[in-house]
Amino acid sequence: MSCKNFLSIYFLSSILLSQEEIPFDVSKHFAVILDNNQLIWNSDQSFEKLLIDRSSKNFRNKFTNLTFEELPEDSSYVKSKFIYEFGDYGFDKLSIGLKKNSKDEIFQFKGQKKSFFGQYSEFADSEKPPLSLFYKFNYSRNFKNNKMYSTLGYFREESGFYFNLPSDMDSSSNSEFSDFISLTIGNSFVKRDYHFDIRLNHLSKYESSQISQYSLNNKYDLDRNRISTHIHNGNFISLKIALDNKHYKNERLNTGFSRNSFVITNANNFSFGNFIYGIDFIEDKIKPNFIYRNIFRSLSISYEIKNQASMVVIDSYDFNHTGQFEGKDIETWQTISTSYVLSQKIDLSTTLKYVRATNFVIPNDLGDVFIPEAERYQFEDDQMMSLQTKFSIPFKYGLFNLNHSYNFYDSLISSNRPHIFAFDYLFGLSFIDNNLGIKGKLSLQYMSKNNSEYSFNYFRNMPQRKNSTNSDDYLNISISTEIAISDVLLTIGLNNALNKFNDTEDYSLRNHEFFNPMSSLLTFGIIWEFDD
Repeated sequence: MSCKNFLSIYFLSSILLSQEEIPFDVSKHFAVILDNNQLIWNSDQSFEKLLIDRSSKNFRNKFTNLTFEELPEDSSYVKSKFIYEFGDYGFDKLSIGLKKNSKDEIFQFKGQKKSFFGQYSEFADSEKPPLSLFYKFNYSRNFKNNKMYSTLGYFREESGFYFNLPSDMDSSSNSEFSDFISLTIGNSFVKRDYHFDIRLNHLSKYESSQISQYSLNNKYDLDRNRISTHIHNGNFISLKIALDNKHYKNERLNTGFSRNSFVITNANNFSFGNFIYGIDFIEDKIKPNFIYRNIFRSLSISYEIKNQASMVVIDSYDFNHTGQFEGKDIETWQTISTSYVLSQKIDLSTTLKYVRATNFVIPNDLGDVFIPEAERYQFEDDQMMSLQTKFSIPFKYGLFNLNHSYNFYDSLISSNRPHIFAFDYLFGLSFIDNNLGIKGKLSLQYMSKNNSEYSFNYFRNMPQRKNSTNSDDYLNISISTEIAISDVLLTIGLNNALNKFNDTEDYSLRNHEFFNPMSSLLTFGIIWEFDD
């Protein structure tokens, strides 16, 4: 078969069977992160060295980082990168980057803007599609035994929501808006065989939500400063100290309050395991933190205790006249996991994971009765156990991966789907002295039904308990494709290729964990990284 015919067949098959992997929804705008069937919603995240507060909902699905090829360190070099993708439903995504590299200093700029709309619900308004954008600047300079670095990023998110509401409820004002600046300044140096890294993270954030259906009307500012120090010397000392201050102000009620935490940890490596241990001072409470890891040939075990302040909810419908949930306690997460890894011609790994969470906040389900003085939130304890198995089989022109997560029982902190399968085939071919190439990933993803009383509340960014949650099983085929022509990459994608959902089904937020999805989304893109 000639190369031309092969490309033609490949292009047609990409259109028929293509789509990048979908977590929960077609657009990737409202996905909940899963790790071995566990929901991850309340952890601080990082964007390279920038601190992203855990109140930022589904950050990883809204913003994607841009990476450069490795640059030579012994000479001055400049790289530029341009990525543009467009497609159905007004999908428009532009990413640009510039990196200047030399022996003594590095400068880097990255930017991205993404918007789209669709045929259902929250994506129905083509004049105000959901928007995500960021601008980011990096600068570092090397001195003798010393490195100064800084990073500045601006992030903006904006969405509108349109529900099938009763005639007496107006959904035209339903909206979400957030913008924030994250700044990191640090210094790494060596003194008397001790390595130091001193860092300041600052975050200023404004966020508002007005959702008629969920009786939310929030406007608040967050100012957060974290000072951290890492000192290490071989295996004997690896000391981390962090002071974290967060101040929240409710713009509607003009009230505010602060949360403070102070963390000390040290790490030691011994023949019988690796230990990270310390103390958390959160407000006026003291809690121990602890991590133990060890590897016995193909078997590894770990145990972790993690503490953090309760997720702050600023909801003007709390009816406590302070604009904040009054519960002040500490979440404690305990995780035990054991893994077995076998690396032969066929790689196999399996991980059994048990998680116990205490004192995390969930909304009360008051049903149809409206009680103004009732408490809208409560503390909950919960646990989950899951088993993840991975197979990896190499072939001449690719690699086959199988990932299966099994959830033993329903809980607030799990996906409540007994089985989640992901079949991936990664492939790559090169032609014409490596000046023409194709690579990609063909996938099949399946999620079994969720018939539990638990689901996830996107607007309050927390799990919730309902009388019942009935979510259908979920099946899709995907293929992500890159065609390399010299230094240029052409991409093709078709989201939701099976078009499982149809407009006769009720996928409103009121009774379904899936957000109203789009039909198949066809996208095209170009990636160009070049030297200046």
